[in-house]
Amino acid sequence: MPRPMVALAGIVTALFIPFISYAQQADAPVYKDGDWWRIKLEVARPTGVSVAGPQLGGFPEYRVQINSGKATVLGIRGAESKELDAPAIVALVLGKSGWRGELLRFPLHVGLTWTDRFQFQPPGAQARWEEGRYEVQGWEKINTPRGEFDSFKIGMQMTAPTGPKGKGTAVRTSIYYYAPAGKAIVSFTGEGDAPATTSTLVDFNVK
Repeated sequence: MPRPMVALAGIVTALFIPFISYAQQADAPVYKDGDWWRIKLEVARPTGVSVAGPQLGGFPEYRVQINSGKATVLGIRGAESKELDAPAIVALVLGKSGWRGELLRFPLHVGLTWTDRFQFQPPGAQARWEEGRYEVQGWEKINTPRGEFDSFKIGMQMTAPTGPKGKGTAVRTSIYYYAPAGKAIVSFTGEGDAPATTSTLVDFNVK
């Protein structure tokens, strides 16, 4: 290839790569009454910890629905369902601040980073303020029981207290995927010494 063509190709590539990174951008979703999402939730607790706390656990599936502009939660086990005050479940599905900080920040695009502070309470210790660090790492397809979604891959890290009375520290990493078509986090995997959390979207209906 002649040198002028090589130089031109390099310029085009340099201009095109940032365009690709920002081509997929998602603005904040607008929720409508009647929108709903159903997730399957698994919580693997550390040895000797029988309850993960009131935030997560108690039901294998949850349904989050928008009613009168507010997100409500039902815990589901077989034919049983129970309305719950569970802001952590809302955060896990819609990315609201609270449970692990601001899981979503709009407009989303690949390369976006941010931080947020939130309260974290390890088993057997008092609640304390921690900082989460978030990065939109890519734009990928992800398979769920509800189908395949084009999604933003987001990584979150925090330094969490561990050990007796929370005096030790360990880095906890979470990877999750936000699908604009579903207006929700469709997959979440969190690992570390605290309960490991896995959430998967199994069904939804949005307007």
